[in-house]
Amino acid sequence: MASIAFLVHSGNHNRDYCPVSYRVSADSLLSQGETADGLQLLGPQGEPMALQVEEENGELVLHWIVNGLKAGETQQYTVASGKGTQQHADNGVRLEEQEHQIDIVIGGQRFTSYVFDPSIAKPYLGPVIGPYGESYTRLDFETKEHPHHRSIWLAIGDVNDIDMWNEPKERHGKQIVTGIDNKTQGPVFASITSTQNWCSYGGKPQLTETRTMTFYNTPAEGRFIDLDFTLQANGRVELGATKEAGPLGIRVAELMKADNGGVIRNAFGSVGEKECWGQRAQWCDYYGNVGGHTLGIAAFDHPDNTDFPTYWHVRDYGLLAPNNFYFLGGKLLQKGQSIRYKHRIYFHTGDTAASGVAGKYQDYIHPPKVTLAE
Repeated sequence: MASIAFLVHSGNHNRDYCPVSYRVSADSLLSQGETADGLQLLGPQGEPMALQVEEENGELVLHWIVNGLKAGETQQYTVASGKGTQQHADNGVRLEEQEHQIDIVIGGQRFTSYVFDPSIAKPYLGPVIGPYGESYTRLDFETKEHPHHRSIWLAIGDVNDIDMWNEPKERHGKQIVTGIDNKTQGPVFASITSTQNWCSYGGKPQLTETRTMTFYNTPAEGRFIDLDFTLQANGRVELGATKEAGPLGIRVAELMKADNGGVIRNAFGSVGEKECWGQRAQWCDYYGNVGGHTLGIAAFDHPDNTDFPTYWHVRDYGLLAPNNFYFLGGKLLQKGQSIRYKHRIYFHTGDTAASGVAGKYQDYIHPPKVTLAE
């Protein structure tokens, strides 16, 4: 039976429910007649663990989640041919398709939905269901206050003078989904890749966006969504210096917002809109009492992003958005040029300290190191 042992080194940080990945040659684990589905992962004590395997260009990409690894420690894991990962599938992350919507189901419970109804100006993720049944985000089509703030979305308020953020009765921009290019589900994560054209009100494409969303199988008290998206110009495109932008926009639950007693806190310890709005930081957290429980949403900026660390457009009324365009004067893209952003959104229970937001950010930018055991 083929098997390979790996060492996971925590580095300088405690690791709790931290996703990791490692690439190996397919030949090193698969013999004749075997497939990637026939592999299993054994943890530090020899216990079976969830493993998700992708095959890419003669390599296997192994994905699993590390838990309970303290700073400075190392754990050994073994991947071997065996019963495979299907035994964990029911407790994994599933994608359930409906008309113009894909539900993300973790451990048998709906976590969120990707909605791309063509009658709505732009696709969104929402609601985002927390461990106690309440949503972390606001998704209210009845409210007259910023009705275009739908849970989690991507938009820019000035794309060649076209408003892709606000939605007045007419003349606003639209994001038209042209395809769901990839769907992956499994015991460790699920991902969706979609392509959409950012169009004028008349339907002329200005930008083509490719968006990948990844959802991990972590406990309901601490879950992640990774966003990786690229905006490519169809012609000359000017992204204006507007505060109505993210591109990432998050609207927190009404009970969570600072106007209702919630708290905004950034990576430098600044608190509230007055201290955090218009300031650069690697991350910003927003938490409050929702249904008798403290729930929070932290948005992380990746070091690979242009103009890192980002400025923040955060409001006491419930908006959480990284935004460089307003504070740095916009951006010009020539035809064929593109700009890429990566963000992780951390949905947590407890406040910034109790939920370990700072440590989760290190998981994102400095994940544990994986090496082959000698």
